Amino acid sequence: MGTMTAHVLRRRPLGIRPRVSIESMDRESLICEAILRDREVERALSIIWEPDDETCRRVGWHLVANTGTLFHIGRRLLELSTPGGALLPPPEYRMCRATEPTEEDMFAAPMLQPWSLLLFQSGSLPAFWKLGGTVHHRDHACTWIWARLLYLHREKSMARTTDGWVRLGKRMSA
Repeated sequence: MGTMTAHVLRRRPLGIRPRVSIESMDRESLICEAILRDREVERALSIIWEPDDETCRRVGWHLVANTGTLFHIGRRLLELSTPGGALLPPPEYRMCRATEPTEEDMFAAPMLQPWSLLLFQSGSLPAFWKLGGTVHHRDHACTWIWARLLYLHREKSMARTTDGWVRLGKRMSA
């Protein structure tokens, strides 16, 4: 028996699954992997399911509530179901009470350009949205920031972050 075979046999009885390369998997393989790792996914799907955008989004949003590999599988499904792979939070996403910037906020808010939005998860912490980019403000030098996203106002191209309101310029490509 080779070294690799003995290594695999020792690990399997311990219940440790082999490492999965999520980035190289297609939609169907990712959904199958999700079903194997989380029984709730199978219950949420119909008997005959297709790996279409709607199914990928439904399974993806369910999985990103988890940590670890399930989160990464969910995020990859969401990326595959989004044109260009650039994720946005769902329209109902809101982590603050103030969802309308005032006239003063709109005037005083710095411009974030180019900007990037990431769905981020680390360790045992739940996932959250991070907004980053170069801040342009008439009273300050340009600087790069990362801030936690609280609300995304799509119509006004503004975002509420932990640091306050920012205007959104051009988005970085995904």
